[in-house]
Amino acid sequence: MNEKLLLTIIKYATLNSVSTNTISDETRIPINTVIRNINNLVEEKLLTISHEIIEASFDQRIQLAIYGIKEGIDIEKICTALGWREFEDLVILILEYNGFKTLKHYRFKSLVRRYEIDILAYRDSLILSIDCKRWKRSWQKAATRRIIHAQVERTKALIQSFSSLTNFFKITNLINIGFIPLIVTLSETPYKIYEKVPAVPIFHFQNFLDEMNIHIDRLMTLRDFNQ
Repeated sequence: MNEKLLLTIIKYATLNSVSTNTISDETRIPINTVIRNINNLVEEKLLTISHEIIEASFDQRIQLAIYGIKEGIDIEKICTALGWREFEDLVILILEYNGFKTLKHYRFKSLVRRYEIDILAYRDSLILSIDCKRWKRSWQKAATRRIIHAQVERTKALIQSFSSLTNFFKITNLINIGFIPLIVTLSETPYKIYEKVPAVPIFHFQNFLDEMNIHIDRLMTLRDFNQ
């Protein structure tokens, strides 16, 4: 499918409904071509259409993103079309595909400070503590280091107040759990790993998960030594 057409469909699908004429006007692609391609997406259950108005549910928008990636469209363009929140949801989709149980936007208080972690993901006695960064501008080394240090601080604070979530993740003994701070980004950063904390572009995230157990000794793994 034409890249511009698919990205326009994804962008407007995020707004829940749009006419085929609007898509044709914006892309300058003939209406018959637009309708033919949209019908193909409807057959794949990626869209619904009624009276020339297309709609996409949340799940369908995520599946549209995956379809676009398979079509070879740059993932940064896809995530930009989807919007910030759905970049996080794409991260969650990949995690759950790999067998992780996830929780988004976990807010908690440790001592006198309040924190929020974008995504927590649990599998095989490991909890990934993930900060999602959608920056499009060039990453600077100093800014990257600050982001990584902040995520390590949040993860250490999380350990001290995590017992309230053990039922959610069905964890019976925290002493066996390792917490790995992690940054997932939309674009490349100056560091692949800094002080044992990885900064992983979304387009490498699946590879990272595939190889994580192989390289686990290279990753910062924090534990609750008070249990």
